[in-house]
Amino acid sequence: MSTIQKGTVSTTEVLQDSMVIDMRDEFSLLDEDETQFTTFTMKTRHSTATREKVNWREKEYFPRLATVSTAYTNVAGAVLVNAGHGNRFRKGDVFRNMATGEAIYVTSVATDQLNVVRNIGAKAAAAGSIGDTLLIMSNASPQGADFPDTAILTATLGFNYTQIFRHGYTFSRTARAVDYYGRGEPAQESADKGVEHKRAIEYSGFWGARDLKTDPNTGEPVGFAGGLVEFITTNRQDVAGSLTVDYLDTFLRTALQFSGRNLAMYMAPIVAGQISKFNRGGQGTAWRPSRENVAGLKVDAFLSGVYGYELPVVVKKDWNDFPTTLKQYGGWMFIVDHDRVEYKTLTGAATQLLTARQHPGADRVSEEYLTECTWEIRNERAFGLLYGIT
Repeated sequence: MSTIQKGTVSTTEVLQDSMVIDMRDEFSLLDEDETQFTTFTMKTRHSTATREKVNWREKEYFPRLATVSTAYTNVAGAVLVNAGHGNRFRKGDVFRNMATGEAIYVTSVATDQLNVVRNIGAKAAAAGSIGDTLLIMSNASPQGADFPDTAILTATLGFNYTQIFRHGYTFSRTARAVDYYGRGEPAQESADKGVEHKRAIEYSGFWGARDLKTDPNTGEPVGFAGGLVEFITTNRQDVAGSLTVDYLDTFLRTALQFSGRNLAMYMAPIVAGQISKFNRGGQGTAWRPSRENVAGLKVDAFLSGVYGYELPVVVKKDWNDFPTTLKQYGGWMFIVDHDRVEYKTLTGAATQLLTARQHPGADRVSEEYLTECTWEIRNERAFGLLYGIT
């Protein structure tokens, strides 16, 4: 039966279910959408893959440097170079020893031995040392000579596999039908899952493992899209401590040598914090905070590059959750040449929300985001990776 109340009636005496709850319509999410790399590539380099494995060809210009393997005198008629470096020379090549400045003419090549003529040009013949670097400048042919020796650098094959990303949710028919404050279900969960789905693709772009395996449960192939960590091998260094301005400048001089200008640096907050404290002369301060757009992507700052232009910096706030001990990902920084990265989705498998995925007759609603995609990462020497920053 009803309760009799005398005197002042407070909210504790009012029937609780009869009062409207003061509820904020929107959910308050802890993490922001931190998928800048995927956003950048979707806007700048995005194409369609026609198979579950994508291939591309890479090629560099013919090598122009070689290294002396055995010391030689100022009158020696032969120069020995490191194993395999002899293939870089042809009869008639003209090179300089960059340590002595002497120009030398190649008359024939026997494996890694160069038979030579000395005293070419103004610089007198000089003794060479182990480790001297030789610059192949040009090739000279005598008058009336026959067709010259030839040497070409063949292309190499790059490849990656597509990966199927799926993020779904299921709500009962009743849970879908009831009224909610703000956005109902599954609409709210759909928005959240969309962010989670894109974040999974983002992480694969950095740390994805390239492989093709057989699933033990179904016996069917499962592809894994390799990310930057699988491809960057040349410009990859362990800082093993704090990052200094000299260390970074030296690294950038190498890492940016083959890069274009459509670059971006993605770094953990601890890395950004250390760089922001740099102070150097030359072009000016190392760090310029700015909220400018680059290809439609908001960047956090610009870093002065050793080649005379500024590099966009994107601070990956979510990486602050990652530990820095044992070279873990909380102390990593990637330099990405976006002219050589392409986001590829399999034909008909670009990101889409698929509805009505429940079994026929089921009293529920099931939906999922599905994407089958991969990354084309060409010419890995145009990229860079620093890790172990603490």
